[in-house]
Amino acid sequence: MPAGAVSVALLLVGLLIIVLAHRMARRKGLNPVFWSLLAALIGPLVFPFIWLARPRNSSR
Repeated sequence: MPAGAVSVALLLVGLLIIVLAHRMARRKGLNPVFWSLLAALIGPLVFPFIWLARPRNSSR
């Protein structure tokens, strides 16, 4: 596989992780921008942190 294809694949996986973290945070009532930036920095390791974070909307 050419190096360009690997770079594109890694970029797409990274963007998918960011989008998923954004959606998870928004559904939980957390700040989606913060969690998206954190996902960009630490990648898929952000998911357990979102899962363990307390939701802000406790009225649900």
